[in-house]
Amino acid sequence: MPSASITARKTKRGRRRYAVRFRLGGRAYPVEHGGSFPTMREARARRDFIAGELAAGRNPADALRAMTERPKVRMFSEWATSYEKSRVDIAERTQAVVRSHFKKILPAFGERDPATITPADVQEWIASAGLAPASLKRYIATLRLVLDFAGVDPNPARDRRVKLPQVVEEEPNPPSASDFLAILERVPRRTALPLAVLEQTAMRTQDVLGLTWGDVDVVGSRFRLPRQRTKTHRPRWVQVPEWLMGRVTATCHTEDRTPERRVFQGLSEKTLYHAVDGACRAAEIAHYHPHDLRHRRISLWHGQGVPVKEAAERSGHSKASMTLDRYSHVMPLEEVGPTRYQEALAP
Repeated sequence: MPSASITARKTKRGRRRYAVRFRLGGRAYPVEHGGSFPTMREARARRDFIAGELAAGRNPADALRAMTERPKVRMFSEWATSYEKSRVDIAERTQAVVRSHFKKILPAFGERDPATITPADVQEWIASAGLAPASLKRYIATLRLVLDFAGVDPNPARDRRVKLPQVVEEEPNPPSASDFLAILERVPRRTALPLAVLEQTAMRTQDVLGLTWGDVDVVGSRFRLPRQRTKTHRPRWVQVPEWLMGRVTATCHTEDRTPERRVFQGLSEKTLYHAVDGACRAAEIAHYHPHDLRHRRISLWHGQGVPVKEAAERSGHSKASMTLDRYSHVMPLEEVGPTRYQEALAP
């Protein structure tokens, strides 16, 4: 039958040691080692523990192994991968941003146990990351979220001792009517029309490029932005000038306007960015970004007396304060008329 015993022996230095032995059964079972201790008290505690495991029908070796083996530690890189997979609530665009942040974060923390990361480690990474202050703010936000996900408390990236460089935001300077026309006349023809839509509607670039013919209401001269494609997850209709809707519908025959077909095919945000950048250089004017056209239109609405709440609804802002504080700029209130537009958009 199973048994546990204590055997006393002396070491080469003459010190007494107490070894615990046990068998899983009768004499046919080999004697197994249960530990060696300098005092009888410790040996008895181990013997009693082993006897309890034997009485319960379990192999004491399993319990002893669990006591001595170090638990496997999940490294930061493993937590980062799990965090990314867990974020089923964010769009693919946002997931791509998180993955880009990991390219800077993982070299510093990837092989670390998150529990061992200190505020000093985070501060050293901030100092050596080589990122602009505005970018650092977004990267540190991702680091904080992963450490929260790993259950690190207190979170070293949220420690008050961690300091970020001051972010000095540059005031957007929307293009004037003349600058916008100079851009429109110099960009590749396939990018001119979506840029005109951006300038006339204040839509976001990804919203314009994501339009399908199923979103186009020709009779009502408007575009539909469904909930799943808007930044605020709020569906809305965007009114479009009739002359501009005529230009849009002229790009595709009625029979070819299947609901899932993109209105502006083969274009990306990068394509529009490079088109505007090249046009600015060719016209020898200041550099502008496609998003500046959204700033231009909202500023024009504000200057033309459109109520802030209405301008916010047109822009798709959840808060009117965003429209007023971030998108209203002092600029010449000069519109580009339909006739001048038609000339600039001519093939």
